Amino acid sequence: MNKYYLEKADINNPKLYETEVVSDTVIDILPDETAFFGVKTANARKNAEVFAPGDTFILDFGQHCVGYLSFRMRHDDRYLDAPVKVKLRFGETAYEISRDFASYHGGLCASWLQEDTVSIDFPEIVSLPRRYCFRYLEVTVISSPRPVRLTDFAVRCVTSADYNNLEPLPTGTDPDLVKIDAVAAKTLADCMQTAYEDGPKRDRRLWTGDLRLQALTDYYLFKNDRLARRCLYLFAACEEDGKYLPGCLYQKPAVFFDDGMGITDYAMLWCAALCDYFTYTADEVTARDLYPVAQRQMDLACSLIDGEGVLHFLDGWFSFIDWAPAIEKRIPCEGVVLYAMEKMASLAKALGDEAHAQAWSDKLDDTRKKAYDRFFDKSRCAFYNADIDTPQYSVQSQAWMILGGAITGEEAIAALRTCLSSPDALKPVTPYMHHYVVEAMVKLGMMEEAKDYIKSYWGSMIANGADTFWEAYDPKNPELSPYSDPIMNSFCHAWSCSPSYFIRKYFI
Repeated sequence: MNKYYLEKADINNPKLYETEVVSDTVIDILPDETAFFGVKTANARKNAEVFAPGDTFILDFGQHCVGYLSFRMRHDDRYLDAPVKVKLRFGETAYEISRDFASYHGGLCASWLQEDTVSIDFPEIVSLPRRYCFRYLEVTVISSPRPVRLTDFAVRCVTSADYNNLEPLPTGTDPDLVKIDAVAAKTLADCMQTAYEDGPKRDRRLWTGDLRLQALTDYYLFKNDRLARRCLYLFAACEEDGKYLPGCLYQKPAVFFDDGMGITDYAMLWCAALCDYFTYTADEVTARDLYPVAQRQMDLACSLIDGEGVLHFLDGWFSFIDWAPAIEKRIPCEGVVLYAMEKMASLAKALGDEAHAQAWSDKLDDTRKKAYDRFFDKSRCAFYNADIDTPQYSVQSQAWMILGGAITGEEAIAALRTCLSSPDALKPVTPYMHHYVVEAMVKLGMMEEAKDYIKSYWGSMIANGADTFWEAYDPKNPELSPYSDPIMNSFCHAWSCSPSYFIRKYFI
C-alpha cells in the first residue's frame, strides 16, 4: 500500500450527515399478479403497539433508509419477568419481506440477507449497532412471558451527501424527468458514505465502475468533490507494479483489496474518473498527484493492444462491461480503452506532458482505424467479432466502440439504432450499461432519443415501484438476477444514479 496516497485519502474523509426517520405505520403485503414482483402493500394503519408471543407486523418507513435502527420495549400491564426475544427482517422492497429467507437459492452468501434477532432483558430503548438498508421492517415477537409494548421505531440515517447543495430543477422541467432526478439523487445519497459504496445493502465496497458514475453525478447534485478525491486516492494507494488497479477495495478493518478482483475496463474507468475530476474541479494539485498512476495504467493498456489493433487481457484479469449473460467482452472492452485513452491524452496535454499526449493520440488514431477494419461488419452495420472469441452481436459492443471513437457520424447512429431495435442483438441488463448507451447517444447528438431512453428505462423502474434505482432491471423479467435469485439484488445501487447527470447537464 502506498502510504502517501492513503494519508491523502484519510485527509479527505467526509463528514456524515444524520437525519431521523420514524414510523408507526403498519402495512400488509399481499399477492398481486399485476405488480412487477407479484406483491403489493395494503391496509396502512397505526401501529397497535401491544403484541403477544408469535405476533408479526410490518412497518413502512415511507422512504428508503440507510442507518441504525432503534425502538422502545416496555411491559404492558405486568412486569416482564423473562427476556423478550424479537426477530427483525429488513427489506428495501416489499418483495424482499414477502420472501422466506430460507428459500434463498442464489450464488452469494445468504448472510447478506438482512435479519437480526435481539434478546431484551429489561424495558429499554434498543439500538442496533449494525447499519441496515431498508424501507420495510418485519417484526416478530418470538418469545415473551406475556404481551409486550413495542414502539418508537426510528432510523438514524447517515450519508455524506449535503442536501443543502442540491439545487431544485427549474420550474417547467418535464415532470417525468423531475421524478427520475429525485429518485436518482436519493439513490446516490444513500450510497454516499465514507466512500462511494456500490450498494448499502450488500457489498458496501468501493468499485471503480460505480465510482466513475457516482462522481460524475455528484458533481451536478451534492458537489462533494472531497468524496470523489478520497476515492481516487484510495485506488491509487492499491497500485501494484505491472498490474491494473483492482476493481474494488474495502475500507474496514483497514484499506485492502482482493487479488481476484482484477477488471480491465474498471482500471481504465479509474483513469477516466481522474480526467472527469480534473474537468469538473480544475484541481491541478490532485490531478498532478495522481497522474503518474493513471499514466502507468494507460501505458499498460496500450502495451496489450497488438499490431492488428486487438486488445489482449492480462493473465487472471477479466472484463466486466455488463451482467448480460454470456456476453463477449473483447470488443466493448477495447472501446473502453479507447475512451479512456482519449481522455488521458487531453489530461496529459493539460498537465504539460506533451510526449504522452502525442503518443496516446497517435495510438488512439491507429487503434481506432485498425479496430474498425478488424471488427466492423459493413453488411451488418455493426461491430461483430466473427473471427475471434464467440461471434456475438451486442448493443454493448456498438455503444463502447462509439464512445471509443472507432466509428462516428451517420454510420455510428445507424449501427446503434439498428442494434437497439434488433431482436437478435444482446441487450444491456444493468443501469450501468444503459448509462453508456445514453452517453453514446449524447455523443452522436441523438438528444431526444437519449431523453426518451432515460424516461423509458428508469421511468419504468419507478412505475414498477422503485423509490431508489436498482442494480439490475429488465422490465420484462422480474426474476433477473446476477446471483440467480432476485432477493439478493441490491435495490439501491450506485451505478443506477446517473440519470441526474444527463438531466442536469443536457436536458434542463
